[in-house]
Amino acid sequence: MFYACMERIDSKYLTYKTPQNKQGLKFNQNPATDFTKYLIKPQGSSNNTKLKIFYTNDWHGQTDNLGGILGASLHFDSTTKGQKLDTLKLIAGDSWSGANTKKNNLILNLMNYMGFDACALGNHEFDAGTQAMLDTVNNSTNTKFVSANIQTTGGNKLKGIESSFIKEENGNKYGVIGLSPLDLKTVVAEEKVSDIDVHNFDNTVKSAQQEIDNMRAQGVNKIIILSHVGKDLDEKLAQSLDGVDIIVGGHSHDKIEGVKEGENLVRSKSGEPVIILQTGQNAENYGILDAEFDLNGILKSVGNSLIETNKKKSSIIDNIRDSEVGASVQIGTIKDIDPIPENRRIAPAQWTAFVADSMRSALNTDVALINSANIRKVPQIGKLTERDVEESAPMKNDLYKTQMSEEQIVSGIKNAAYRTMGAVDGYPGLIQCSGIKYTIDTNGNLLTLSFVDNAGKETPVDINNPSKTKMYTVALDSFLANGKEYPELVPQQSIEKFNYDKDTTAINYIKNSSNKDALVIKDDGRLKIVQTSQPQRQSSNMRKI
Repeated sequence: MFYACMERIDSKYLTYKTPQNKQGLKFNQNPATDFTKYLIKPQGSSNNTKLKIFYTNDWHGQTDNLGGILGASLHFDSTTKGQKLDTLKLIAGDSWSGANTKKNNLILNLMNYMGFDACALGNHEFDAGTQAMLDTVNNSTNTKFVSANIQTTGGNKLKGIESSFIKEENGNKYGVIGLSPLDLKTVVAEEKVSDIDVHNFDNTVKSAQQEIDNMRAQGVNKIIILSHVGKDLDEKLAQSLDGVDIIVGGHSHDKIEGVKEGENLVRSKSGEPVIILQTGQNAENYGILDAEFDLNGILKSVGNSLIETNKKKSSIIDNIRDSEVGASVQIGTIKDIDPIPENRRIAPAQWTAFVADSMRSALNTDVALINSANIRKVPQIGKLTERDVEESAPMKNDLYKTQMSEEQIVSGIKNAAYRTMGAVDGYPGLIQCSGIKYTIDTNGNLLTLSFVDNAGKETPVDINNPSKTKMYTVALDSFLANGKEYPELVPQQSIEKFNYDKDTTAINYIKNSSNKDALVIKDDGRLKIVQTSQPQRQSSNMRKI
């Protein structure tokens, strides 16, 4: 069915944006000499090997944006055909998100159709559990899933997951090594990955270096790491390894433009240049890398373009999605809505707050809490379907109803804000709420907090001396309750468990809304962030790896 749909592709739906301001660097012969910058297109010796890479990362299952990726991929194919260069298409992990295996298989089919050579094994590939992930990736007809630093708890390799592979094109060999996130067991529900072990950083370096050495022994001297560990660790990796040339990364959702010496262009352990790439998240961008290697496999020039994806809805993608996953019924219409923040961890997010309202209503609690990163997309203005809501909350956690003291709630919100606003990447993220209104400053200091009842009455709290005995009923999900990212919010009282997630409560909440045909979801001020005159704190990001 999928491929029958793809045969009906009409090029008018596959628009793309032309790369602008391509920036490149040309390297001097002596590795100890600084790089020399130049603009426009990389140039080099006619004896050099030319490689063009189409790369992307962290789609998070955002099928609405995949029409743009599909169009860009087809354009890449048409413009490289017949040229004297080699090509690779790479995804640095988290291609899907959530436990909907039908949708995950749809995205895998799209990856195969577009001809992606490989995908790193990220954390969201495990959202439905290890076996469900293997069942999906082992159906791949083209795209390889790679990870050299992951294994079962028994020390065995995962069936169908390769540590690396070699691609030969026009007589040139390229080695591609995969790396999975070192914090996999923190960012995925524990029961989903209880059978998985991930190497720490030192052992990840050893595993990657072993793969590099094995490839070089086979005459491969152009080596790419397909990484889902985050930009900071990619930089450390580049400087810790000997023989790596390119790192296509993901996980930290950085948008890396051009080529900047000392930022995404660094030296390997042996002093050779290494370029680090990443395109952000949610299929909002893709990248094109032009690289030239000398006969020894050393990068001599690179040009990197980060290109915005055309986000106009594609009828092709809609048709494929309907045929593969099933059509979705309309439950309402959005008249106006705030878009998802660029970094949803560190900003008010009204759609997330709206979903929290639905949890509070469904579970009949005083308060509902959601970690900011849990909501993955915001529906667009216009027709609102069940699938739009499901895709915004794809994790399929269970909901819990419990009791927490005023002190515990204040402590959870206060500590989340302080750690988040002091972290470079906004980890772990602010708490979005229903039944609570609070203000923090840009350094993450909690300034005020009030509880808000169903009638809108606010009750201010002494945030420096919250009550240990005053109790509130609280709705939260199993991820927030597990304590791995928000230890202060682990329930201390008995828990009532519900075998559904917040997408279910939101869908029902909308269906029962009196204004479901003209929904307005705009910032209502329940979370405010004010600028402080105090000096910016040093990063407090203590994420364990």
